[in-house]
Amino acid sequence: ERLALKLGWVGCSSVRWKMKRLFGAPKAAPPAGPAPSLSDASGKMDRRVADLEGKIAKCEEDIRRYLQAGRGGAQQKQLALQTMKRKKMYEQQRDTLLGTQFNVDCLAGAQEQAEMTVTAVEAMRAGQQDLKQRYADLGGVGDIEKLMDNMADLQDEISDINEAISTSYAVPDGFDEAAFEEEFSALEEEITMEKLAGMSNPARPTYLPTQPASDSATVPASSAPADASSAAAEAPVG
Repeated sequence: ERLALKLGWVGCSSVRWKMKRLFGAPKAAPPAGPAPSLSDASGKMDRRVADLEGKIAKCEEDIRRYLQAGRGGAQQKQLALQTMKRKKMYEQQRDTLLGTQFNVDCLAGAQEQAEMTVTAVEAMRAGQQDLKQRYADLGGVGDIEKLMDNMADLQDEISDINEAISTSYAVPDGFDEAAFEEEFSALEEEITMEKLAGMSNPARPTYLPTQPASDSATVPASSAPADASSAAAEAPVG
């Protein structure tokens, strides 16, 4: 039995070897390429639908031509019926493609929405990490409060420096700042009262010196002899 089985296996191998020599070895399947994208599929369907629309329009033109060529002719009627059947077939193919294309477009829209969601999530994750790192660089609330306290102390120091610089050291003895403020207030009140009273030429304040008289009314003494001499020269001689 073992010998018979061995002889049978050898016979099958010989037959296969002869068939291989006669018909050749089977060809290996080509490597599968990348799957087409949804946009490519939709574009291909668009082109196919446009081609079917053109064929449908051509069938309609042929039907009109057959009907106008010979009314009542059996041959023209047969051609028109065949063209109508062809048109119906094209319309069914177009409708099927449009339905398939609708499903492909819906899937493409869902895929695009998923990609946008993934992009948004990645951007939010990166932004959260960046924001966290920036606040970590600030050092926390304690460092911010310390910084604000230092700024307040610096502002107080600047105010003290400005006050010290603006102090006038050339003030005469006995000068009272409060008395000066009271006198200035009294002067403002006096001017306001004069404006309300309608006085065009207000009185001169009492604390100012009196204005000297104008020199235009007095005639200088040196001008009198000059006038007398000119009058004597103009008088006629007797």
